[in-house]
Amino acid sequence: MLSKLSILFAIIGGLFLGASYIFTPYIEPLMATGFVIMFIGLIISFGAMFKKEQGKMKFMAVAVFFMLSFLISWNDPFQIIRLLTWIKVH
Repeated sequence: MLSKLSILFAIIGGLFLGASYIFTPYIEPLMATGFVIMFIGLIISFGAMFKKEQGKMKFMAVAVFFMLSFLISWNDPFQIIRLLTWIKVH
């Protein structure tokens, strides 16, 4: 159950990250929300690993979190700095 919930959070977080590039006036709040939601999915995925749920779906949220973080920082590294600056100001 936790593994399915972690996948749901990873998908919703990925949608927020994708929407941040489409709706550029709202890039900072959408990107921050996407990372927070994906991080929640990561924590839930670790909970599924701790409970030793069956299957390999519990590893998907962890993989999605790190792959999307890597792709964003590799493709546009200043977005992470921009996001951290926005968080510091607000």
